[in-house]
Amino acid sequence: MYHKKVYLNIGNSFMVAGFFRKKVFVPLKRVPSGVSSFKKLSVLTEKNCGLIVVASVVPELLKAAVKKYKKRALVILNTNVPVINLYENKKTAGIDRLLISLGAVKKYGVPCLVIDFGTATTINLVSKKGEFKGGLICPGASLFSKYLFEKTSRLPYVPVDFAKKVVGRNTKDCIKAGVFYGYVEMINGLIRRVREETGETFKVIATGGWGKLFSPYIKEISVYEPYLIFYGMGYTKRRKQ
Repeated sequence: MYHKKVYLNIGNSFMVAGFFRKKVFVPLKRVPSGVSSFKKLSVLTEKNCGLIVVASVVPELLKAAVKKYKKRALVILNTNVPVINLYENKKTAGIDRLLISLGAVKKYGVPCLVIDFGTATTINLVSKKGEFKGGLICPGASLFSKYLFEKTSRLPYVPVDFAKKVVGRNTKDCIKAGVFYGYVEMINGLIRRVREETGETFKVIATGGWGKLFSPYIKEISVYEPYLIFYGMGYTKRRKQ
């Protein structure tokens, strides 16, 4: 099927392409991030789509996308995102953080706290005036497990997953519980600290790949929207061709 406009988000771990059908985002393809993966994105060939709206947190992959898709690529820069950016150095605010904040504002209203569970987990505060006020950046859940394995001599690698019990009775279950419940409590604690420091009352919205696993166990999270960044991309009209 031919699409006049397709959206491509290039993240640290994955690249996702999709389109909007009646204001609802529909994913088409998800591939690991990397220059070689562009070959797998057949949905983006001239035969299958027209314009490609691109946002990326990986500069070298953004350059590769522009080189491959040429004039069909419409690039979103962080200075293009129509959200009031209160970061000290506005150009250093991640494009992903601004886009998910915009998507949250448009879909769920203000004020809000947007948590993106990705390779890195970002916590992003949007005021009742719709201002992006900054937030926190933490290692993603997968990095917890990965670094524990890499920096110790005898502990095995255990993929991040739900743990049935907090108290494990073997090394694998101990690691699984420590990573899972440790991460849940870290996020719970950070949400609480943001409330205490800012005095803000806000809705908490989750997105990102790991959000599906963790959101049900973090009571403050009211909604999980895996494609929130694409809604931000859809509301961003100024793009560089």
